[in-house]
Amino acid sequence: MPIVGGVRIPREQTLELAAMLTRDGADHVARVLLDAVTNRQEFVSLAWEDREAILRVLSRPPRELVPLREALFSDLNWRRGVLTNTRYR
Repeated sequence: MPIVGGVRIPREQTLELAAMLTRDGADHVARVLLDAVTNRQEFVSLAWEDREAILRVLSRPPRELVPLREALFSDLNWRRGVLTNTRYR
């Protein structure tokens, strides 16, 4: 089971997420997830754009993917806070 955004995701949900991303046109991040499953990769490294693509398709996530959405959304808010605080120093 790959770990995506700090959340362990079962194979079936990883494949479902990859399909959602492909339908949304985010082929690159879908390929990253499929490669992780194929190669039994434990940790999946994502660029920030990849994380945003995942958040986009998880606007109404299946129950199994809610923890991933929560983790990525929390990370997004944290990053925005850090960037905002850095700009005003």
